Parts: sequence; C-alpha cells; structure tokens
Amino acid sequence: MSRILSTITTLALSAISLYAARKSYIAITNLRRYEERSEKAAKHSETAAHELYKTRATQGSSAAAIVLSLVSSFALCYRALSGSTASSMAEYVVPALNVAAIAAAFVHNQNYWKAKAKVPFVGGINEGIEKSKEIRQSFVILGSAWVVFGMLHLIGV
Repeated sequence: MSRILSTITTLALSAISLYAARKSYIAITNLRRYEERSEKAAKHSETAAHELYKTRATQGSSAAAIVLSLVSSFALCYRALSGSTASSMAEYVVPALNVAAIAAAFVHNQNYWKAKAKVPFVGGINEGIEKSKEIRQSFVILGSAWVVFGMLHLIGV
C-alpha cells in the first residue's frame, strides 16, 4: 500500500475509533449516574445484581474493543507516518483481530440490550438503550473500516 493511502486510511481509522470511544465514554458516564441506586438494588435483589453485572460487562467489552481499535490505528498510523513501506504480518493480523473484537463486542452488546424495552418516564434505562444502539452503529462503521483497511492491504493497493 502506498504511504499516502496508508496514512489516510490509518488516520480515518483513528478518527472513527475516537468517535466510537466518545460514544462509549458518554454511555458509561450516563450509566454511572445510576450506579449508586443500582448497587443498592443489587444488595436486595439477585436479579438487580445480575442486571448490574451484565450492564457493566457489555459496557466493558465495548470499551475494550474500542481501545484495541484505537491503539491499533494509532500504531499503524505512526508506522505509516514514519515512512515505513515494508509490508509486515501486522498489516494483515491487526485488521482481522480488530474485526473479531468489534464483532464480539457488537454481539455481546446486542444480546443484552436488544431485549430491553424503553420504559416511559424512566430516563436512565431509555438512555442506556439509546446509547448502546449508538455504540452498535459505531461498531458497524468501525468494523467496516477495518475490513476495508485489511482488504486494501491484501490486494496491495
């Protein structure tokens, strides 16, 4: 892949990863507003404790996939900007690894949140559902970008 195209694609991946990180940060921040109430409920209800755990796990898996994408895109961007033109195995493995992580986080997030119905007058739940939907949408964009990046490297553009 040419240095210019590699730089442009890695910068685009970095920007998309930052966008997804922002969405994830907002979702986690919003959910943390209800953390104290959720923990109190979890002390008295096994169902509430399980829901709290699942909510944290879905947000954590989403954040982990996004951080992996962010670090990977920054590393590849640095490599492109430093002038390295030599092809390496990382250019093939890193996109595949990111697509796998993003797909796993997408499925994990969707499996939990798709069953949640919006509840009138309960803003916290509704916000969580909406923000999780936005994160899944950013995963589609991010995963697609990694596929394009990987394909460009495979065909040697």
